[in-house]
Amino acid sequence: MVYRFLGNNNELPDQQLINEIGYLSNFSNEQLEQLLNIIFEFMIVQKSEQLLNQIQEFSNEHSINENTLKNIIRGCIIFFKSSAKNNLTIDHLREDCIQFKLDEEQSKLISTKYKQHYIEISRSLVGNSLSINQVLDMQWRFGVTTSSSEFTKSNTTGSTFLQLKLVLDKGNNIKEDVHMELTLPQFYEFLKEMQSAKASLEYFN
Repeated sequence: MVYRFLGNNNELPDQQLINEIGYLSNFSNEQLEQLLNIIFEFMIVQKSEQLLNQIQEFSNEHSINENTLKNIIRGCIIFFKSSAKNNLTIDHLREDCIQFKLDEEQSKLISTKYKQHYIEISRSLVGNSLSINQVLDMQWRFGVTTSSSEFTKSNTTGSTFLQLKLVLDKGNNIKEDVHMELTLPQFYEFLKEMQSAKASLEYFN
């Protein structure tokens, strides 16, 4: 049994994470979609106070214990962050969901929502990493989408995209590779944000 979100090894998730992701099977598709929207919004904008308010509202609306809900969200965030870090394909993410004992329809819903927010999640994770870690190396590769591309639809076939790899210094001689895939407009927007952050740092220093 291989969980792709953990990387290319035979590592297994701990039982707590298995329970937290597996609990999603108790939700209806409507509840699951509502919860996924809350989770992805937090992963992108990272406003803790807003998340806590949404947890309380969801808990009251669906009669779910708040602490239980917080644990489920914690597990989902770990799962999606690791999936983005390891550049998980949509099919592999869906297969992992099935291994967490979610049914086919729920697994498809989760992978579809992940696909919709993949770029924003990756950009947010890279932005957070850059704010606290030194970049040791950067590699990039241009490509052109095809009709079978995981993260594109047929109406974007032929579009140019950029695959970016950053090597970060985590301290104590530990390095970490961070990957992301962006369209050219998204890359230019990301570059603009990084240049703005660099200018701010230089101003305060």
